[in-house]
Amino acid sequence: MDTTPEPGTGVTIGGMQVRYLARSDATGDAIGIYAVTLAACAPGAGLHRHARLTEAFEVHEGALTLRLNDRDVTAGPGDFVLVRPGEAHAFANRGVRPVRFTLTFTPALHREGFFEGLAALAAEDRLRDEGAMRALMAAYDQEPLAGFAGWSEVG
Repeated sequence: MDTTPEPGTGVTIGGMQVRYLARSDATGDAIGIYAVTLAACAPGAGLHRHARLTEAFEVHEGALTLRLNDRDVTAGPGDFVLVRPGEAHAFANRGVRPVRFTLTFTPALHREGFFEGLAALAAEDRLRDEGAMRALMAAYDQEPLAGFAGWSEVG
């Protein structure tokens, strides 16, 4: 029995809601597109990089703080940020209002599995569990670069 969520569904990871717009299985794993709402003063992702994935952020509402290599960037409505393979990055909402953005991965590399794994770990309060986080990240082209605090608290 297939328990994979249908398009338009998604997961909640602490203060982050991810809704699937274009799932990897619907695009032949070429691209994954996700609508994300990040609550006020909420972490998004700790510092990491991808060997193969290109990641893109398009902000629709609020202010998204990103760490790109060695600089901080604040992206607001209408801003687009492209993260190439190998580039260190992190993101969070340091503001007092929610942030809404579209997050795109190409190739998708079954990214929904990563989100679902994070949601399961968050539900068990295990986002700081180094072994579990490393195993999840290794399965989805993600290399942690600064521990795991950035996944559960705003840095």
